[in-house]
Amino acid sequence: MPEMKTSTEVLRLLLNADKPRSGQEMGELLGLSRAAVGKAVTALRKQGFEIKAQPRVGYSLVSEPDMILPARVEARLDPNSLGLPYFHFEDIDSTNLEARRRAEKGVPHGALLATEYQSKGRGRLERRWIAPKGACLMFSLVLRPKLEMSLVFGLTNLAALAVCRALEEITGLEPKIKWPNDLYLSGVKLAGVLTEFASRAEQVEYVVVGVGLNVNLSRQDLAEIGSPATSLLSETGRSWDRARILAAVMRNMNGLYETFTKGDRRALVAEYEARSWLLGKEVSVRDGDEVKTGLFKGMAADGALILKGRTKEMLIRHGDVTVLSVSDKNKP
Repeated sequence: MPEMKTSTEVLRLLLNADKPRSGQEMGELLGLSRAAVGKAVTALRKQGFEIKAQPRVGYSLVSEPDMILPARVEARLDPNSLGLPYFHFEDIDSTNLEARRRAEKGVPHGALLATEYQSKGRGRLERRWIAPKGACLMFSLVLRPKLEMSLVFGLTNLAALAVCRALEEITGLEPKIKWPNDLYLSGVKLAGVLTEFASRAEQVEYVVVGVGLNVNLSRQDLAEIGSPATSLLSETGRSWDRARILAAVMRNMNGLYETFTKGDRRALVAEYEARSWLLGKEVSVRDGDEVKTGLFKGMAADGALILKGRTKEMLIRHGDVTVLSVSDKNKP
């Protein structure tokens, strides 16, 4: 077993332990020698993990480094989960750009790339997005789905749902989704999703789903962004573990993706609508020079917005949304 893999498996055992584990016990569980377990513990300590060793008692995990290191994420995922293999960077231009480069070279379905900092982060319409090192969660997931191209951007909805579920699970917060690709808290942006894909001969070759989540940005950091935004730190007054959140997003994405690709999308649409920030609101949608207005009625299975105009219902698949008013029946 490679040293990095051994370290991950030892960490997994320590994370799931309610008492110290001996080197012999872990070695027997993993099919390794006590010496190999000792080397794995040493490797983890070099990465910043604080592991206490008690003679004739065993090892216990005291603390973890505040980084989204491979061992921290991998140890929290099932071996067949989305999010593996996992690639970690301290500094990169953009996780989406790197994911696309690696996808072109054949990186497998489910590969996850995450970084502590990115210099060329961007959202829809090439809008620039920069955050201080270690303060945000920035990651991209490579998928190779057997889907019609019309369904690809439904994967944006899945990512938004996965982030919502993970944040509820870990923080207790309940973000809302603003179509097509943002998560809102307290009426302002918390996170964004950017989905890109490549196709050949009318077939989807790969999809890259990128997420940027404001985790531990201070109020001063947010003020410097220049547009209304919030963070988990700002909302709760405490910092949060990005590795735990990232693993929780992948676990949730795994189940959502399986449901989506099997074709049973009604429950997903219902959940999306229940979490929608726009439901029941009068909105305008701008796509280039074209502007359509109406009441947000819900979502179609392919991720399109259902807009009720004066004379008919419309399906909107692209555009920027502006809220005009809130209907009396659906005021938050």
